Amino acid sequence: MASFSGCLRSEELHQDTWVQVYFPDGRKPDDPPQRVIYLLHGTTGNSSNWGQFTRLPFYTNEYQVAFILPEIGNTWCRNLPDRGNYFNYIVDELPRQMNSIFHFSAQREDVAIAGNSSGAYAALKCAWQRPEQYGLCGGFSSGGLYLHEYLDQLRAQKPAEMENPHMRDVFGAGLRCEEDEELLTLARTVSQRAVKPAVYMTIGRDDFLFDVNERFQHDLSQLSLDFTYEVADGSHDWYFWDGALRRMLEKYYRR
Repeated sequence: MASFSGCLRSEELHQDTWVQVYFPDGRKPDDPPQRVIYLLHGTTGNSSNWGQFTRLPFYTNEYQVAFILPEIGNTWCRNLPDRGNYFNYIVDELPRQMNSIFHFSAQREDVAIAGNSSGAYAALKCAWQRPEQYGLCGGFSSGGLYLHEYLDQLRAQKPAEMENPHMRDVFGAGLRCEEDEELLTLARTVSQRAVKPAVYMTIGRDDFLFDVNERFQHDLSQLSLDFTYEVADGSHDWYFWDGALRRMLEKYYRR
């Protein structure tokens, strides 16, 4: 396993930003471009989490895939006027940077995006808004699956008692989102397209998001999608997310 940890200048974010990259050993200049997975962290995390808290560094050799771990902050991968265009950064600027530095493939069948918790929401949003760009999307313990409903619930709570007050920093004082940020709307749209990513979602039986993930998988099962949903033992933590990543790799990357 080889790795890179560095700070790159982002014009979309108007700042320098960290990115971690892991890729297999033994690559040769004339080898085909490397398959890659963009792996997004959750709300309170950062770009180092997946490399620190899972066996990802071992998976890159085992499954012959590179991992790109960017910073998305507490943004749900939105374009935020006062904080930076995080969606544009993840789907446009970062791939250009990575492919100019490393010998990574840009073919959709070789590119995946995945994440945990709010990072899973972000991964699904990116994949369904850009289906021509990603061949696979992974959502582990996905949050924000019915975003309008969730924001309605938060708006009804007293400010001092709001269970998730940081959401006002992301969705504004009025806690509003756009229709193209509602995942089921995106899924319905992409299900009608000829080109669409495979989707792998998984949830732990003891996760506080279990019920909403069960409801979402039922709704997705009614659509024309290449969709896999798995329930496993576990909760909303890195033990589960490490296993979730490995299960996705076993299903889609084992040769």
